[in-house]
Order: sequence, then C-alpha cells, then structure tokens
Amino acid sequence: MLRVLGDEPENRAQLLEPSPITMPFPYRRRMEVIRCSSPKVFLEDTAAYRELEPIRTNIQGSVATSVVSGAQRHDDHWWWVARDSGGEVVGAAIRTAPFGLQIGPMPVAAAAALAREVSTHDDDVPWVVGSEQIVAAFLDAYRSSRTPGSSRKVRRGRCDVIYEAGEMAQPNVEGLSRTATMEDFDIAYQWNLDFMEFIDGVAPSSDERDREALRARLTAGALWFWCVDHTPVSMAGHASRVQTPGGVITRVGPVYTPAGLRHHGYGAAITASLTDSLQREGSRVMLYADATNATSNGVYRRIGYHIVDQVTRYEFGSDHTA
Repeated sequence: MLRVLGDEPENRAQLLEPSPITMPFPYRRRMEVIRCSSPKVFLEDTAAYRELEPIRTNIQGSVATSVVSGAQRHDDHWWWVARDSGGEVVGAAIRTAPFGLQIGPMPVAAAAALAREVSTHDDDVPWVVGSEQIVAAFLDAYRSSRTPGSSRKVRRGRCDVIYEAGEMAQPNVEGLSRTATMEDFDIAYQWNLDFMEFIDGVAPSSDERDREALRARLTAGALWFWCVDHTPVSMAGHASRVQTPGGVITRVGPVYTPAGLRHHGYGAAITASLTDSLQREGSRVMLYADATNATSNGVYRRIGYHIVDQVTRYEFGSDHTA
C-alpha cells in the first residue's frame, strides 16, 4: 500500500551508518574457486547461496539473467564460484568486460582464493567492488601473487549504500508516472548517457550494444518516466528480475532527473511509483545510492527505503608500485 507524503521539508540528514556486515559463512581455510562455463550454470550453481543473501547478490543474479536472456552482451565473462572443502558454495563473483569484478559475500579465505584465480586468468581486471573486509582480503592476496596486474597502484573509489524498500510513501508532487515506450528511445538514450556522465564524471563511450540493451529494457517495460503535462521530467528503470528460491528480487536503477528539472521532487516521485508497482507484483525491491550524495540518500529513506549494507569500489591504475 502506497502512503502519500505531504509537503514537509526534504530530509537532508546525514547518512546513517549501515549495520555491521553479517557474514553467512564461517571462516574456512580450504577453498576452491572455479570459473563456470556459462551464466546459466552460474545461476544454477549459486541458487542456494544467493537465497541466503538475495539483496547483496542481486547484481550477480540480474546480470547473469540478462546475459542468459540476450538482453545484455559483453566482450567476455567471468562467472566465479567459491566452494569449501565439502563442496558447498560459499561465495561468488562476476565480471563482464569491460566492467570490473563484483564480489559477493564470502569468507575472507574465499576472497583470497578468488584473487589467486583472477591473477592467473584475468590479470587486467580494471576494478573490484564489494564490502570493505572482503575486498581488503582480495587485494592482499592479489598483491601477493606478484603478477604484472597486481603491481598496479590502487585507488579507493566510489562507495555505494545498498537499500531495500519497505512500505512506499508517494511524495505529493505534480505529475504522473508512465511506462516508457520505443517512441521514447531518443530521450531515454540521452538521459542514460547523461546519468552515466553524472555518476562517473566523464562522458561515457557508447556502442550498438548499449542501444540494444535500451531497446530490450523498453520492450520489457523496465523504464518509467515521471511526466508533467505529458512531458517527461524524470526517469527510473529497473534491472532484470531475479528469481530466487525465496522470491523475486528487483533492483531499481538508473534514477535520473536532468539538472534543470531537479529540486521539484520528480526523482522521488518516479522512484516511489516504480517501486510500489514492483512490490505489487510480489517483488522485493532494492537499489544502490552514492554514499556521498546526502540528498538522494535522504530522499530514499524518506519514501521508505532502509539501509542493508555498503560496498566500496577500488580501481587499478595504469601506473605500477615500485
């Protein structure tokens, strides 16, 4: 059920500290990390593991699901699964080139074993992202491999807060939401590019695969607009729904409002509307937010999202340590 918010001032409180990371597996010394032959095998092998951590592993599930369906194409894929000495899957990580390595919850020993495999089979990985403890274990083991890639300097990059939606509160904002269609391709494509430039600080490169991905998203009804007088003023989309044994998880993003249209509540309105729709379909809903953006974090909490965890990206430079 959607609550309606009045015109009270926007909550600009500082970001709350996330709760301590709960590791679902004990520390195990003997770990084996293998590369799955396909995203389909990866989804099958990690189903029980992802059920234990459906929010923290959602990116892994949604990316693999999109590749299986043909909605996304990449230059190469690495689907990593970590097993303990008893064969139980205790961790997973993915990389789709040209992007970096997404590391899911796992024991630190599994993170170290993953680093050894990456140093052998993917030594030019551009960045890694995950919880601080897990990424620290990965980087320590990666440096110890003494490969050319492991000698690159590392820079701490973007930190993201992981949110899950509770009961949504719809802001009292002028306008209505609607699903974007293929007729909206041009504005949706430009806003996606603008969003990436806003996030990364540099103009993104783009190719036909990005256009194919957008066409697939529009066809699937996975991109929404908030409109005033029938004119789009803000945009929100969602990734592929991830089916787990415990239910469906859907990640909202991107959420974007052009600079000249901000500070009217449009982004909050479209996010709440889309989230409520997904919840009504029976999905748990989540999103990522830049930890340094107090405004967006305040908005998400105000409309009904709560903090689950925080992840940090570490980027490898082109220069090497002495």
